[in-house]
Amino acid sequence: MSTVTIVVVAIWNALLLTALAAAIRWRKRMLEWITGLDGLNRNVWETAGDDRWAAFLADHPELIDR
Repeated sequence: MSTVTIVVVAIWNALLLTALAAAIRWRKRMLEWITGLDGLNRNVWETAGDDRWAAFLADHPELIDR
C-alpha cells in the first residue's frame, strides 16, 4: 500500500469513529428527533395535512370511495 492510501484510510477511520462516538453520546436526543417523540412539529405541511384533507372531504362527500 502506498502512503497516500494509508493516510486516507486513517482519516476515514477517524471520521467513522468520531461519528460513532457522537451517535453514542447523543443517542437519546437523536432517537427522539428521529421518532418525533420530543413533540416538536418539524414539517407543518405533512402533519397538518390530515385535518385539512378531512375538512375538504367533509365538504365533498362525493369524493369518498365507498
